[in-house]
Amino acid sequence: MLNYLENTKIKQNMSDFIQHAVRQKDLQKLLLEFTNIKNEFPFGQLAYEHYEAFGGQDKRAITKLAAGIELLILSADILDDIEDQDKDSYPWMNVNQGVAINASTYLYTLSIQSITSIGENDSQLIEKLFHFIKLSMEGQHDDLRHIHGTEEECVEVLRKKSGSLTALSSVLGVYLATRKINPTVESYSIYYGVAEQISNDFFALFSKTNGDLQKKQTLAFSFLERRFNDASHELLEFFSGRLNEFEHQPFQLKQKLLEAGLTQYMVSMREIMLLKMRQGIEQLDLPKTKKEQLYAFMTKEGND
Repeated sequence: MLNYLENTKIKQNMSDFIQHAVRQKDLQKLLLEFTNIKNEFPFGQLAYEHYEAFGGQDKRAITKLAAGIELLILSADILDDIEDQDKDSYPWMNVNQGVAINASTYLYTLSIQSITSIGENDSQLIEKLFHFIKLSMEGQHDDLRHIHGTEEECVEVLRKKSGSLTALSSVLGVYLATRKINPTVESYSIYYGVAEQISNDFFALFSKTNGDLQKKQTLAFSFLERRFNDASHELLEFFSGRLNEFEHQPFQLKQKLLEAGLTQYMVSMREIMLLKMRQGIEQLDLPKTKKEQLYAFMTKEGND
């Protein structure tokens, strides 16, 4: 896992990109405000871990790549929050939405510029970068249109929307080290992204407003819609806003999720994805210690 100094370097690189590229001072100030709130860089870390696992030695190059990836992720996060009208505490939710959208588009453009500069017009890198970006956007479109509903359809949306971004980070980290696209890394990283999003969606049940679960048809909503028991029906009523029984009562909500079987289901689905991820890591042509380090990092084992 990246240490404090390396995380600081990623954040500094993000700020440097903005300061050097943005001539309009008000826009520059706004973008620096957006990036300044970031203190964790999971996608950059994922690229960094894969770069080192595959023998990469140039710390400056991987830090630049990690910063470019984090700028890309931030631009996507801003648009996602605006589209969902979510997270009012974030600075981009407290400015004019047109201004925030324009700023996000600028961050996206800047991220592409910084990432592609690593490969010096490398067509293979550019093609793969845009492949993952388009997949993520397709997943976001499906999510916003609510055109998924079954378990298989929900997993496919997670694969596109979240899995593509984790794959982008891992694959580009490996590419920077080897100058080769590794399909095995791409495959297991998608499973990792799905597993992480399943966790996020579950914990979001305790923090989001009642209507959010139905606003975005997640695996949790798909499971509850099957109405296996009375607890499922009660939870659907709660998340639709028609029942306030569990409002501000996390323990009671936790118990009801267990009664419905939703907790067990989400944990099982996550474990299936992590198992597929582990099987992929085992196929890598790397020393056993390197494979173990990658798995430990991706499952947070041994991390603070």
